[in-house]
Amino acid sequence: MMAAMRGRFRSSIAAFFVLAVAAAPFAASRAQQGPPTVPDFFWPYGRVRVDGADISPAQQPVIAFVGGQYCGNDTTRVATADDTTPAEDVGHTVYVVNVMAAGTAPGQAPGCGTTGAPVQFWFPVSGYLALQVPLFATGGQRIELDLGTRLGERRTLPQLVSDGLP
Repeated sequence: MMAAMRGRFRSSIAAFFVLAVAAAPFAASRAQQGPPTVPDFFWPYGRVRVDGADISPAQQPVIAFVGGQYCGNDTTRVATADDTTPAEDVGHTVYVVNVMAAGTAPGQAPGCGTTGAPVQFWFPVSGYLALQVPLFATGGQRIELDLGTRLGERRTLPQLVSDGLP
């Protein structure tokens, strides 16, 4: 019985070494690739105001466009006091948006941000565009947004058909 256990032990060790030798090229290949890349987002943040006052409603979507293409969104919120919130933001409407970079990798989208591309922010609930149009740059940047260009409403009337009936 002891001889049988020693035989199984030796075959287990041999199998381990065979697997270790076979896996070595894959591990070396993975090590050469390095860590996974971090998406190169542009994440502007700051206060949002209309005529110097907080926007209403305070919680609403904000959508980022680059060259007319959707490249990210989030929801505005009222800033609360914590270790990371600047004191001047507490109690006011703030935003942060991850604007995707151009590309096909995870966290990117074709036609989105390239260095220096203008980024436009739209607030569809209130119908405003931000006056500020920052330029895409990787990383965070504080940008206070003033809303001033209100997009008009488009309404359509039912079409009348002349089908010859009275």
